[in-house]
Amino acid sequence: MDLKFSNFNKTPQKFFDILPLDWQEIVVSQWEKYKSTASIYVFKELEELIAGGIVFKKGHPNMTAFEESHNYLYDENYFYIGFVWVIPEKRNQQLASKWLVKLKEENKKQKYWLTIEEESLTYFYKKNGFKLIAESKNVISKEWIFTFKP
Repeated sequence: MDLKFSNFNKTPQKFFDILPLDWQEIVVSQWEKYKSTASIYVFKELEELIAGGIVFKKGHPNMTAFEESHNYLYDENYFYIGFVWVIPEKRNQQLASKWLVKLKEENKKQKYWLTIEEESLTYFYKKNGFKLIAESKNVISKEWIFTFKP
């Protein structure tokens, strides 16, 4: 597998096109607002876009009240990781983990934070060096916030 990791801000629509439709509705409609303080990083294999995510430096789209209560992390120089996606036919090849490794290598001193809405992802992020710092009280739409410090 010959993977190429790169910044993809010049042609963001190509990345948006691989995302699920509900994510596209969120990010595409608000990209103009965030594009100057966000970076899209992708994996390509033989020129095919197979995985990626967005790093937000000063706020991100569709913030929940729970996320807003952790907005102070931006002030502490944490960047937010969102919209991490691997195309279905390339799943189970550890691409999301490899994407996180490459992202951390790009900025060795950078701190990150993220939110998950599926408890099953807690193991994945802990395995990749993230620490659980908060869990929402909302039982209907549960959220967990993780941070990474190099």
